[in-house]
Amino acid sequence: MKPFPFLIAALALTLNAQDAKPGADLKPTLEVGKAAAAATPSADPKAEQKFFAQVWTATSPQEFVNFQQRIRILAQQVEDFKRSQLFLENALTTPEREARSHEIAAKQAKLQADNEAMGKLYGGFSILRPYQLVPTKILFLTPLSNDEFTKVSAAKDFKPESVLSVEDKKFLVRDTIAGAVEVETFQVLLKQIAETKTQLQQLVDLQPKLKTDEDKKKAEEAVKATQERVNKLSEEFKKSRNFDYPSENGTIPAEAKLFVQITEAEKAQLDKANAKPEEKKADAPKTEEKAK
Repeated sequence: MKPFPFLIAALALTLNAQDAKPGADLKPTLEVGKAAAAATPSADPKAEQKFFAQVWTATSPQEFVNFQQRIRILAQQVEDFKRSQLFLENALTTPEREARSHEIAAKQAKLQADNEAMGKLYGGFSILRPYQLVPTKILFLTPLSNDEFTKVSAAKDFKPESVLSVEDKKFLVRDTIAGAVEVETFQVLLKQIAETKTQLQQLVDLQPKLKTDEDKKKAEEAVKATQERVNKLSEEFKKSRNFDYPSENGTIPAEAKLFVQITEAEKAQLDKANAKPEEKKADAPKTEEKAK
């Protein structure tokens, strides 16, 4: 598979691995959902359980791309801030330290303001909280040349939504995969195909360099076995998608859910706020009825 640099396949990205801290921006309407399932598994049964709350949903490829672009900008600011701190530590003179301190204060204020703006846009998101961005619907794309786009768009049954434009490039939407499990299963298959094709090419490139008959024979057997694996995976792809695996392709989320890590106390507050009326009534303090 030849991935496109602007088609992001990351399922999760954490800017800061600190423990989640309470935040006033979290709304009681957040969906805690399967918080335990979203937590990172731990071999230690005594390890602190992690909880995640859904705070935002990207409902289009552009919304997903916008979020990732803003995250990259914040990440760059964080790295720049760290470098400034290092420069301050290595400053030799008082004027230099003062200048570095003013520079750090300005960068910190800018980072804090941008982080707060992200929180307003994305339901309380903060770089101080680990997070997960989980695609629940993805588009499977193949690139379109200008001539191909002209031909496709001229067809009587052409649908504008079947073509996705990213920057100055156009892509044909070959398929839509919906559902978190279905998306993960499909991406695993794509990864297997890409890795196996790479292995096959490496073996083919190795063959002319081999000298002994024994090594050549082993390479031939490996090429044959790997080619069979490629064929099997390609057939699996065709069976599930009803078209052949294209040599150039990419995926981009059309829908993705953003989860941020929350504390156990925050989870309890959200559970209480989202409880059904009968559950709230059951949890209410009981009082004895006075005899008349």
